[in-house]
Formats: sequence, C-alpha cells, structure tokens
Amino acid sequence: MANDIDEAQAELDSVEAELEMVALQISELLEKQEKLNCRKNKLLKILEGDCSSAQPSGSSKAPKPSKPSFSKQDLKHYEESDFSWSEEVQEKLVSVFKLSKFRPLQLAAINLSMSGKDLFLVMPTGRGKSLCYQLPALCSKGFTLVIAPLVSLMEDQLMYLKSINVSAVTLNASSTKEESKWILAGMLDKNSPFKLLYVTPEKIAKSKMLMSKLEKAYNMGLLARIAVDEVHCCSQWGHDFRPDYKLLGILKRQFSKVPLVGLTATATSNVLKDCQKILCVQEPITLTAPFNRVNLYYEVRFKDNEDCIDEIAALIRGRYKNQSGIVYVFSQKDAEVVATDLQKRDIVAQPYHANMQPADKSLVHQRWSTKKIQVVVATVAFGMGIDKADVRFVIHHTISKSIENYYQESGRAGRDDGPADCIVFYGFSDIFRISTMVVMENTGQQKLQNMVAYCQNVDRCRRAMMAIHFDEVWNDDECNKMCDVCRHGNDYITMDITKHARQVVEIVELARSMEEKLTPLKICDAWMGKGPAKHRKTTKITSLSRLEMECVIIHLLLHGYFSEDFSFTPYTTHFYLKLGRKAALLKNDSHSITMKMKRRVPSHSTDVHLEGESQEEVETALTAIKRLDKTKIHKDHHNMEKRLAQSQIDDLASEASEFVKQTSVFDVEVNVVQHNSVTEEEEETNKGLQNTPKQQSTSRRQKPLTTKSNCTANAEQPKPDLMSTPSEISITSAAAVEELHHLRSYYRKQLRRINYVSHEHLQSSQPGMLTCMMEPFKSIQFPSRTTITRGARNLWTRVSMRRKLIQ
Repeated sequence: MANDIDEAQAELDSVEAELEMVALQISELLEKQEKLNCRKNKLLKILEGDCSSAQPSGSSKAPKPSKPSFSKQDLKHYEESDFSWSEEVQEKLVSVFKLSKFRPLQLAAINLSMSGKDLFLVMPTGRGKSLCYQLPALCSKGFTLVIAPLVSLMEDQLMYLKSINVSAVTLNASSTKEESKWILAGMLDKNSPFKLLYVTPEKIAKSKMLMSKLEKAYNMGLLARIAVDEVHCCSQWGHDFRPDYKLLGILKRQFSKVPLVGLTATATSNVLKDCQKILCVQEPITLTAPFNRVNLYYEVRFKDNEDCIDEIAALIRGRYKNQSGIVYVFSQKDAEVVATDLQKRDIVAQPYHANMQPADKSLVHQRWSTKKIQVVVATVAFGMGIDKADVRFVIHHTISKSIENYYQESGRAGRDDGPADCIVFYGFSDIFRISTMVVMENTGQQKLQNMVAYCQNVDRCRRAMMAIHFDEVWNDDECNKMCDVCRHGNDYITMDITKHARQVVEIVELARSMEEKLTPLKICDAWMGKGPAKHRKTTKITSLSRLEMECVIIHLLLHGYFSEDFSFTPYTTHFYLKLGRKAALLKNDSHSITMKMKRRVPSHSTDVHLEGESQEEVETALTAIKRLDKTKIHKDHHNMEKRLAQSQIDDLASEASEFVKQTSVFDVEVNVVQHNSVTEEEEETNKGLQNTPKQQSTSRRQKPLTTKSNCTANAEQPKPDLMSTPSEISITSAAAVEELHHLRSYYRKQLRRINYVSHEHLQSSQPGMLTCMMEPFKSIQFPSRTTITRGARNLWTRVSMRRKLIQ
C-alpha cells in the first residue's frame, strides 16, 4: 500500500512539472502570436498606404475604421510649388540658406506649416528637420517659438543662424537680465527684431513673465508658430523623458490657432500617440521619412577587456586622423577619464557633460565646431540637434540605453552625406551598469534589452534590426554592405548551449537555496571554478571561454531563462540575476537552446570544414604555411641560428599577409601538424608540451586545431562542448596584417634571448618551458584567441630543439 502511495505521489509530481512546462510553452506561443499579429497589422497599414494621423493614446476603445485624413494625393499636393508663398520660400532657400533644392518631405512640411496645419515630422538625423521651421519663420509675420531640450542644441542652432545672418535669440538660465529684458520687449515689436526665439521646456513651465508676453504676442498676431524640437521627449514612454515637457500642452490650449510642428528622428508610433495627447494636438498630420542613412557604416565590437581605450585611440590616430568625431560614454566620470586617456595618447580631446559650467561647455562646443578640438568625449548631454556636417565617426565607449538613443547619437555622423562610421563597443559589465540606471523607467529594461539584442546579433542586418524597432519594412539588399554583418557575410556558427544553460542555472539555484544573490560577474567566477567554494561545490567547471560564458548568460537573460533582480541601498543600486519564467523548461530533457555566435570565437572541434569559395583559398594558405617546416638546416652552426629564425619569421609574416589579402574576410586559425622532417624526439617534446594538463586547463589558446589530414587521428577524441554547423571554421576578425608586422618587429628583438632561455628550460619540466615561452607576451597585447601567438610559440620550440640537436 505504501509503495502505491509513493508511486502515485511521484507520478503526480511528474505530471505537475509537465503541466508547468506546458503552461510556459503556451504562454510563450501566445506572446509570439501577439507580436506577429501586431507586426502583421503594421505591415498591412504600410502596404495600404495608410497615412492617417495617430489616435490619442488615452482612448481605451478600438478606433473605428475611417477614411485616412491625409492621403498620398494630399501629400503630392503639398509637395508642389503653386502656393502664394512658394516664390518667397524658394528665394529664401537659395539666398539665405544657400541650398539649391529641397530634400524629401521638406517642401511638404514647409507648405503644411505655412498653411496652418499641425504637423509631426519624423526624419532621420541630418536630413534637414530644422529647415522645416526656420525657413517658414523667415516667410511669416512675427516670430517662431522653438522649444529645444538642450542648451548645446540651441547654441549650435544660433551659431549656424548667425553665420547666415538670420536673427535668432534664446532665453535660458544663462541669459543676463539685460538680454532677457530686450528679448521680452522684442516679442511685442511689430517689426520683429528676431524671427526665432529658442527656449527650454523649463522656461515655459516656470516663467510667468514669458507666458504673459506670449499671450500678448498671440493676440497681436505676432506668434507665427510653435516648433517642438526633439518632440519624442514629450512622451512618458520616450527615451529622453523630461518632466517639464508634460506641461507644454498649455501652449496649444492657450494659443489654439497657432500651428504646431513637432520634430524628431526616433519616435515610434506609440511615442507619437503620447506626444499628441501631451501637447493637446487634435488632428496632427504625420510625415515620416525613411530611417535609412545610406552613408553610415554600423559596426559592433566586443570588448575583450573592460578598457578599450587603446583600440579607440588607434582608430582615431589611424583611420580618422585629422577628422572630427564624437566618443559617447556612460557617465560624467567616464567622460573625464576617457578624455584624459585620449590626451595621453596625443589626441586633442575634451570632455562635455551636464555638470560642467555653461561657459566651459560653450567653449568646448565652439572649439570642436571650428576643428580646434578633434574629439568631444561626451555624455548624452551633447549632440542632440548638433549641426556639424563633417563628423566622420561616432564611437560609443559604452552601449546606449536604447536603440532610439543609439540611432539618434550615431546619426550625428556624416551629415554632409559623406561616408562615416558608427561603432559601438559592447561589454558584459556595461549592460548591468546601465540597467541600474534605467531601473526606475517604465520601459527602461525592455529598451535596454532591445539594444543588447542589437549588439548580440550576428546574423541579421543592423539596419533590419532598427527597421523592426521603428515599424519600417526593410530589404537587406538595401544595406549595400554598410554594416559589419552584411559586409562579413555568413560569419557565425549555430551552437547548442543546452548543457551550458543547465550548468549556469544550477549555480543560481544553488545560491537561492542558500538564500544568497549572485551578480553576473560572481556567476561567471563560480562557473569557472573561482570564488567561494559554496557557490561551486556541485557545479561542473565550464570549458567555455570567458567571452562565450558572457554570451550564453546574456542570451539566457534576453530569452527569459534569467531575469533581473535589483537591490537598493542608500548609495547605489545592485544588479543580480534570478531564475526567469522559462528556467523550468530546462528540467525537460527534450528541451534545447541554440544560439548564434561569431566564428571568431574558436570552438572545441578538432576538425576543420570549409564551404563555398573559401575552401580553395584556405587549402592554398595551408600549403603555404606548411612550407615553413621545410626550411633546411644549414651545416654552418654559427649561421644556422640567425638564418633559420629570421627566414621562418619573415616567411610566416609574408605568407600570412598574402593569405589575409586573398581571403579578406576569413582569417583562418589553424595549428599545422609538425612536418615529417622533424625528428621523433622533437615530436615527442612538442606533444608533451601540447598535452600538459596545466596548459589544457588554463587557456583555450593552447588547444590545437588540426587540418583535414589529421581528421582520422582525431576520430576518437571527445566531441566538442559547443556543437556548430558543418561549415564551421575558426575565424578571427582582428587585423592580422597589422598584428604580423607588430609581431615580426618584436620577435626580431627578442628571439635570441628567448632561444637561450628556452634552451635552458628544454632540460627541465614542461610547465617551466611553457612559462618561459609565455613570458615575452606579457609586454604586448594580442586580440583574444589570436592564432599568430600559438604559431609563433611552435616555431620557437622547433628552432630551440634543432639548435640543441645540432649542438
């Protein structure tokens, strides 16, 4: 009887666990169905050419289908030049702004504004949004009120308008009493001493004197229009939420007959709905330009360590020599530190952040605009609306907190339509720093995860990722290889990470059972066998590299196997990982998880398989590399050492350089089998070195890869921990040619000393020789998993042993 009860209880537990997993699967499918239906409806609207205005977001009822209030025929009408003001508009365009023609949607936006229509204009950064209210201001009676979010934006606009002799002024916290008094009086002057008045949202919300003057100007017919620049800031769902923007609805309520123009580069349809509600605009017309900037090259680079300053400095001194650019950082402290580090590397750079004095910020802005400063190292306080045309690069030292932010910030490059680069450095710990910063925002975590997914992506066009976010239809062919994913082609492998996911989930479960919380970094340490023993007493040490571990953990976080857990103290906010809603699925043996990863991360497979056009090229390269082993040993003992070492290193550099030029994308990572001419003693010594237990457990760099000729010999070896596609090949994306030149120069200076020390250690233990050969690499930094290092060590070993045999 007791056995029956135990069996029934065990079966009940099994059924309940299975029901829990089924419920999770149903929830996941319903969520996916909802997303697909939403995407389907958006695509149908685009295909139908629906240009109807957005409905207020406060409405809980579904809108009734109606005829679009603004059709394609209406748009075509406003793109014509047969209005009463058209001749003056064209004349001002040429004589004042020195432009010969309008860009797409500019003329339509200007005509709509001149017609008194309320308008939302969504246009990519650098496409000329400002012209859509500046030009109408010159052709209208009175002045245009412009609300801008940042002082730097207003200063930039004023500098430009002053250069073309357009009268414009600003009222902000740094304005003197005399300036404020003159401006307030000029608002009521029928002769309009200025055509544009720039103010901040805080000025509108807090200055009763300004509102009083605006009301009088409205009654006199001198308030021509209201322009809200960076209108996405109005939305409580927007990515740059500012509380005082919520009060701007008073403008449209008080001055209902004045047309309003809202301008932004990054607003989604939901954001525009909230903007419409906050600004109290009844039926705005929305014009949306294509988001794509064809001249911008998008790239994501992984941080091999937390400090990528050397790599950024090398880019600025090399590729961007004497060219202007921006480096965005996470915090004010980072701005100061990174700027100082760049200055130490002979780069003219200055920080810019909100905590600086207004006069200092203005000085940095002006010096950068006049090319007296090459690089501005800035927080998000700098750049919005900056109109500097020749910015050739925008580098993100840390990822942005949302795709909207990144699109806006990267869009400050290449406004002159010339080629420009947008590079973001993506680091594991950066994710959690930013996560604690946006924890109080309603959608902060979801937006950050979208940005992380953009950086983790290795198989989809970067522009396609942005298009989905901005509700646009995108064809990958339109990218024209202007992102790193499209340019490098099929540069990734698909891996089964189920076993690894179960291992890391077990670590978190163990910590939870002990009522402890683990940060992502502590989880990595425990997974690697480091840290307190209680965190790893039942956990198998992973065979993954640090970068692979981090990618796996982030993948599990993005897909719901982990979730965020925050802890607040009086001084800071801590980020922990806890089990997510899908973690229970891993208890099912049939459940599996796969992820895509760049090929430059080597797998544990000992077989090398190639496909497509690269097969013949790689075989040619392997043949060339094997020639290194055929170098003849000269009888002259005195000349042997110098000639052998020098010729082999030169051949290694030249052959590998030629191979890199031939393949351009694929930098093949292969450890060539020792040639038959090597003596048996040498083979045994090398074999012992490669099989040293210490070496196998310390670094993936010492794990050899073999060519196809050794496939049979390795048939009985254990299967790799990460299973990849049949087309797998180890790839590095580092600049191999540059590394080789660097290495060759270094080896020439160090080879003699290394040979003598290696010769001494050849008579001692194997770990000693390994330590000896690794020692010189401490003074030079190499990209992670680089193969040149491994190949050079093998070369040194052969040279040392041949010297020993001859002597």
